[in-house]
Amino acid sequence: MKTRIHRHSMAQIIRVLLVAPGLILLTPEISRSQKDVHSSVKTFLVFPNTESPDGRYAIAWGLPKHPEVWTKVRRFSEQHPPGAELPEQDWKEANEVAESINKVENDVENYIVDVHGETIIRTLHCPHGLGVSADLHSALSMTAEYWAAPGIRPNHHDLEVLWSPRSDFVLINHTFRWDCVSFCAVSLGEKPSELDLSKTLGDAVRSFVAKSFPKGSGYSRRELDVSYSHVRQVADNKCSADVKAQMGREWESDDVTVNFTLKSSNTGKGLTLFDIHVGP
Repeated sequence: MKTRIHRHSMAQIIRVLLVAPGLILLTPEISRSQKDVHSSVKTFLVFPNTESPDGRYAIAWGLPKHPEVWTKVRRFSEQHPPGAELPEQDWKEANEVAESINKVENDVENYIVDVHGETIIRTLHCPHGLGVSADLHSALSMTAEYWAAPGIRPNHHDLEVLWSPRSDFVLINHTFRWDCVSFCAVSLGEKPSELDLSKTLGDAVRSFVAKSFPKGSGYSRRELDVSYSHVRQVADNKCSADVKAQMGREWESDDVTVNFTLKSSNTGKGLTLFDIHVGP
């Protein structure tokens, strides 16, 4: 698993500054991890620019099954302050840390965390797609959760986060190349829950895009790779996202946008997705 981070609207873009063999350097850097309230060991790292509007929550990652690797990650993050460019002399160590994570990437966990309380609120279990046209290597890369440490991250992956204005739910969009790894909405009510957006939105997008298939191409809507970007709020609980729909490297649709509405349950039991519209 190797990436980029995107965050638009409430999610600002983390831009790639420099690429060395096996290493992707970013700015701003990952923010400092938080401490578990029951331990002096830092158990997670917060992804930069993923904080909720009220400043209480954020999206983070950890590696609890591999303390020896996490020790390297934690030590490396402590040595490199947030926002600082990674010095050239530290590239070798950064590569070593990245390689250690890559070996156990399928055990990476993503979280919603309480930044003030320094606690994990929820471990995320957003359903992962394997990509319609993905080869074996790509499919395996799409099974792991996202991670990032100071100056390093997995290649060809994007993480985009959009919080509701009231910080009561969050949209998390993880892509790999032109495939959607996962796209879900997570509520933070009395009973936090996850809603898979990728399948329902993907079905609507495929039905729309199939109308523009080249005549005689023999393409099937089921073979379309669909991914989302620039996720944004347009009004109240109404959201919008740009869509890329393509047949591997063979064909790509014109620009498409999907609009949808998310509604929180009055009982705090979750979210409902409705009012889906796809168009140019």
